[in-house]
Amino acid sequence: MAVVVESNKVLKMLHESYMRCTKEAVTTCLAKDMIDFVMQGKNCLTYRYIMFTAIAAKAVNPDIDILSLQASDTSSGAYDARSLCKETIFQFQKLMLGNIIDGSNNDPLVNKPARFPRLQKTNPVAGGDPAHALEMLCTDLPRIVSSDNAKECIDYIISMLLEKKRLRAEEKNIIEDAVKDRTVFDAYLFLSSLLDQGFGGAALVLVTAALYHVKYADTSFKIIAHPVNQAGSSKRQFSDLDLLKENVPYLGTELKDKPFRADDVERAADTALKVKAKSLLFVAGRQSSLEAPASYFNEARQGFADKGILVGITTIDDLLDTTFTEYVDSDRIPHIYDVVRETAEEIGALEAQTWIYKKLAEKQA
Repeated sequence: MAVVVESNKVLKMLHESYMRCTKEAVTTCLAKDMIDFVMQGKNCLTYRYIMFTAIAAKAVNPDIDILSLQASDTSSGAYDARSLCKETIFQFQKLMLGNIIDGSNNDPLVNKPARFPRLQKTNPVAGGDPAHALEMLCTDLPRIVSSDNAKECIDYIISMLLEKKRLRAEEKNIIEDAVKDRTVFDAYLFLSSLLDQGFGGAALVLVTAALYHVKYADTSFKIIAHPVNQAGSSKRQFSDLDLLKENVPYLGTELKDKPFRADDVERAADTALKVKAKSLLFVAGRQSSLEAPASYFNEARQGFADKGILVGITTIDDLLDTTFTEYVDSDRIPHIYDVVRETAEEIGALEAQTWIYKKLAEKQA
């Protein structure tokens, strides 16, 4: 029988920790190394929420199995981690910590790393940091054996996140001061310089997202950028950059900063078609070597038109030019700096974040 973890008790515990940590930061705990790595690891977002949820649950109910993810887990300490995360952990970090972990998905444990009955080293996982994060969680979480141990770790996590929130606010103030007198021409050159950096395709995501925030400023639209090279990281994702209108799929955008082939077009169009998006736009980056649409692209365009979805293509430089010339007087142009910075954080583009901060802190971009 599954163990019940009461959300109201978890929320109370988190608020008590928050109050303690705002007065005096906690700088260590018995799981410090694990927490440091999971919180900072690349592409480890779901594992961050798994870790935070597991430790919070242990803090209020020591009977839970800290490696359990699903109430259906055969462990005697199984509990519903997903619901606890969605109802309590996610909301707490969003409202009390300024959305410092990530707020693009209010149901973080819907993603694949959390869909197993429990954390095990044999669970399928991508290589690199996610693999190491899974191993550390499986090894170190069971060392948190009591509520007191868990509360100490929660204090350490919240202290870390409060400091991150403080640094983000400080960085934002510096950037706002640095860019307040910059012109539309400065903004254009900033985005163009960012495209020159590439950052493994991340620059293309950031620039396109910024342009979309200018083009689709109406509140009926929602723009969702996704991490580079993580296709389908959320079951709600239907392209590299999703545009919703009234929360319904509207425009899918495939971002290609390298040459692409016929099967890329077919696969992307099929995905957009399944969610009944009205159109799909391919945006070719500077590294795509696109000079004109290949014959296969035109064939696919016609084939999908017959199915009811418009497939188009443009280059990022054309999109940059047309957006800036069309919206040259828009009050949205000055906000592109914030959009680029915030999107880089959302998709985990660490190298791009460093470059953006340095560039925006300069006297002239």
